[in-house]
Amino acid sequence: MVLSCTKFLLLLLASLVNGVIRQRLHGDWKVTGGPNDTTINAIVPGGIFSDLMKAGQIGDIFHGFGDSNYTWVGLTNWTYSTTFTVSEKLLSRRVVFVVFEGLDTFATVSVNGQEVGSSENMFVRYNFNIKDQLHVGVNEISVQFASAVTRAEELAKDPSNKYVIPPECPVPEYKGICYVNRIRKMQASFAWDWGPAFASVGIWERVELVGFDDAIIEYVVATPLKNPGDDFWTVPVSVYLNAGEIATISGRVDVTLQTSKDVDIRTTSLLKLNDTVDEFEITVTTTLLVPSDEVSTWWPNGYGTQSIYPLEVTFVGEHEQDMNTVLIGFRTVELVQEKLAQGLSFYYKVNQVPIFAKGANAIPISILPERDRDDFFVHYSLFESMKSAYMNMLRVWGGGVYNSELFYSLADDNGIMIWQDFMFACALYPTDDAYLKNVIKEVRHQVRRLASHPSVVIWAGNNENEAVLAQDWYDTRDNFTTYKNDYVKLYVDVVQPTLLEIVPNATYLTSSPTNGLESDGEGHVAQNPGDSLYGDVHFYSYKDDSWAPETFPIPRFASEFGYQSMPSIESWLTATDNLEDLKPDSAFMDYRQHHPGGNDENVNLIELQMRLPDPSSENYVKAFIYFSQILQAQSMKVQTEHYRSFKGRVNENGEGNTMGALYWQLNDVWVAPTWSGIDFTGRWKMLQYFAKEFFSPMIVTGRLTDENLEVYAIYDSLELPNITVKGLVQVYKWESLESLVPVEVPVTLDLYKSVPVTTIHAPTALQTAGCGGDYAVAKTKCFFHLQLLDQDNKNLAPFNYVFPEKLKNCTLANPTVKIESVGTVDLLNKIFDVTVSTDAVALFVWLDSHDVRGVFSENGFLQVSPRKTVNFTADSAVPLKELQAAVTVTHLRDPAYL
Repeated sequence: MVLSCTKFLLLLLASLVNGVIRQRLHGDWKVTGGPNDTTINAIVPGGIFSDLMKAGQIGDIFHGFGDSNYTWVGLTNWTYSTTFTVSEKLLSRRVVFVVFEGLDTFATVSVNGQEVGSSENMFVRYNFNIKDQLHVGVNEISVQFASAVTRAEELAKDPSNKYVIPPECPVPEYKGICYVNRIRKMQASFAWDWGPAFASVGIWERVELVGFDDAIIEYVVATPLKNPGDDFWTVPVSVYLNAGEIATISGRVDVTLQTSKDVDIRTTSLLKLNDTVDEFEITVTTTLLVPSDEVSTWWPNGYGTQSIYPLEVTFVGEHEQDMNTVLIGFRTVELVQEKLAQGLSFYYKVNQVPIFAKGANAIPISILPERDRDDFFVHYSLFESMKSAYMNMLRVWGGGVYNSELFYSLADDNGIMIWQDFMFACALYPTDDAYLKNVIKEVRHQVRRLASHPSVVIWAGNNENEAVLAQDWYDTRDNFTTYKNDYVKLYVDVVQPTLLEIVPNATYLTSSPTNGLESDGEGHVAQNPGDSLYGDVHFYSYKDDSWAPETFPIPRFASEFGYQSMPSIESWLTATDNLEDLKPDSAFMDYRQHHPGGNDENVNLIELQMRLPDPSSENYVKAFIYFSQILQAQSMKVQTEHYRSFKGRVNENGEGNTMGALYWQLNDVWVAPTWSGIDFTGRWKMLQYFAKEFFSPMIVTGRLTDENLEVYAIYDSLELPNITVKGLVQVYKWESLESLVPVEVPVTLDLYKSVPVTTIHAPTALQTAGCGGDYAVAKTKCFFHLQLLDQDNKNLAPFNYVFPEKLKNCTLANPTVKIESVGTVDLLNKIFDVTVSTDAVALFVWLDSHDVRGVFSENGFLQVSPRKTVNFTADSAVPLKELQAAVTVTHLRDPAYL
C-alpha cells in the first residue's frame, strides 16, 4: 500500500512522540534452592555457580576437586525471582514482551504467579507476551529451572525411545555427566577432556521488558555480494520484525548505509500486513547497491585493513518507530574445492586472494557460560594475543556456545575469520520432531544474530560427527543405516536449509573433519573422512616422534592438531596449595588430567626428546612444567611449519596444497594439563610465543629427509609480492657462538606457494664445520641455523633451526645464562627492555615475570649471540624495581635441572 503524504507525516510525527519502550531486568535478583531451600542474592545475567560462590554457599569451584564437590548443584532445581515496576506508559502498549536472550536450560517463567512460557534450549531467544499478567506498580517475575542433568537422563531413558543415541556417558577419565547429547545445552558443561563438569543453570544472557504498539526489529541480516562487473556491491538486507499478537500493522522500513565518503545510501520499503503469521514474525527484504569506490574492502589480519560500515535500519509504524544498527564489511569469501590430479583442493579465497588460514580452535571463554561473556578486557586480551601472533582464523568449536556480540565484533575489528561450528560435537543426536523443531529455532536465532559479521566466513554442522559414524567410535556399525539417516536428517535436511534460507550465499560444511564435496558424493558420510586428498583433517598422535615432520599427514587443510602442556606454577597455585599435587603421578594431577593416559603420554613424549631430572629431585615439578611447555611448543612449531611448507606444492602421492593450520587449542577453562597456548589465568605458555614465529608472514623452515636438509621459504602477505631475499644456512656447535660454513642463496618469494631455498647434504656440511667425521657423532655436536635476509643483511623472518639429533643424545653445552639488565623504555612504566647474556648456545631460554603480568616480545628462544634484548609489556604500570626483582630466566641446561 502506498502511503499518502498526510499519512507519512502522521507516521513521522508519531515516531517522534512514541518509541518502543525497553526496560532491563538486570542486577539484583534472588535465587532459591539447594539442600535447605535457601534463598540468596543473585546477579542477572548470571548463573547459579557464580551466585553460590559469591554468597559463600560454596567454595571456589576451580580450586581442588571443586567439580566433584559441587555436583549436587546441577542436580538441584533453582528458582530465580525479582520484582520490577511497571509504568502506565509501558502498560499502555499493545504488546509487552519479556525477552530472555539466554535461559540455561529448562525453565518455566511466571509473572505475578501466572505461567507465561517455558524454555528448553540454551541457545534460543525467548519472547513471552506478558501484558495480560502485568499491572501498574510492582510486579514479580520468577524463573523456575529444572535440573538439566535430570531432564537429560529422563529423555535418554524414555520408554518410547526406539534405540540408544550414543554416547550415553563420557569416558571415566572425564569425570563427567551422562546424556548431554539429549539436550540443547553447552555440551562441554557435562565435562570434556580439557575441562570439568559444571552443569550450569541460570539466566545467562540479557533479559528485558519490551513494550510496543506496532512491531519491533528483532534481527537485521546484511551480507554484501560483489557484482561480477566489479563496479558495485549488492547488499541484500533482511529485516525481521516481531509484531507480537497484533493482527494488522503498516508502516515502512528505512535502510541507510554510511559509506567511507560520508555518503548515505538509502532504501525504503512500505508494508501493510493483515493477519501476520509464523509466530507474528514479518520479514522485509530489500537491496542496496553500493558503488565499489564508496567503500573499502574488509581483509583478514595480515592482508589489509578491516573496514567496517554502519547499516542503520528503522521501522516506522503507525504509532512508533524502532531502530537497529549492524556493522558490516565488504568482502567476498569462497571455499575452493577444485578437482586436482588427485583429489580436490580445499582453501579459502577472500576478495579473490587465496588465504593460508593460520590460527587456532577456541573452546568457550568460560565453563560457566555467563562468566566473562561481556568482559571487554578478557576478550580484548584474547584477540590481541591472536592478532599479535599473526592469526587470521579462529574455529569456534561445536561443543561450547555461540559467543557474545562482543566476541564477533572484535573478530571483525581484528581481521580474525571465524569458522563457526553449530553446537554439536563428538556424538550422535536425536532426530524426533520435537528435537528438530528445537534445533531449527536455534539455527534461525544464531544465524540471524551472527551472519552480518564479516568475520563469519564459514558454518560447519558439527565437530567430528562424520568421523563418529565412519570410524565407528561408539559401536554403531550394526545399526549404521539408521544412524546415518539421522545424521543426514539433522545436518543436511534441517541445519543446512535453515542456514541457507537466511543467508543463501553462506558457505557450509556438514562436519569437521570432512572430505567436503567428496563426502557429499558419498552420501554425506565418507568412508574415510579426513582423507589427506580432500577437505580438512584432525590429527593427533601421542606415541610417535612429535618433533619429526614425517610423523604428520600432508593434508589440504589441518583444522585440528595439538599436544598438551602444563600451566605455570603461579597458575597452578590458584587451583591447589600443595606443590606435591603438581607431580605427574599425583592423585590431584590424575584427577585434573581428563585425557585418557595423558600424563604418561606427556612424560613419554618429553623423554623421547630431552632428559628430565630425577623425579625425586626438589626441582622436578618446576622442570616438568617447563619441559612440557618446550615439548608442546616445539611439536606445534614442527607440525605447523610442516603444513606451511606444503603450501602450493604436492608430493608424489598428490598430497599437499595445504592451505590451513588451526591448532588445538587457544584458551582454557580451568587450570589443568591441556592443549592450550594461553592458560586459564591468561598467562602465555611457550606455545603462544612460538605461534608468533611459526605464523609470521614470512618464515624459513627446514627438514631433514634422509641425510639432506631441505630448506623452504613461505610468505603470506600482499605487501611485498615476489620479492627476492637471501636465504642463509649456518652450522653452530653447541659450545660456541660462532657460525660456521654459511650457505647463502638468493630466493624469490611467492605469495601462492612454498619456495625451495636450498638442499644441503647434512653429513658434508657438519663434517666441513668440524663437528666430526662420522655423521652419527657430528649430528650430536652441532645443529643448523636458518635465516632470511634482505639485501642489507637485515632479518626479514624469525630465526629458525633444525636439530639433526634428539637433544637427549646431544653433547649440549652448559652455558651461563643470566639477565644482564632490565630497563624502562617508556615513561608510563609499562614497556621494558630485558637483556639476556650467554657464553654458549642456550636452548629454549625462558623469561618469567611471575606475578608481574604481561608478555615478552620473544620467549622460549634459542640464543646464539652473547646478548639478546627483548621487550616486556606489562598489563599495567609497574615500578622498574618490582620487575627487576620479579623476572627470572631459565634454559634447557639450567643447573637446577641437571
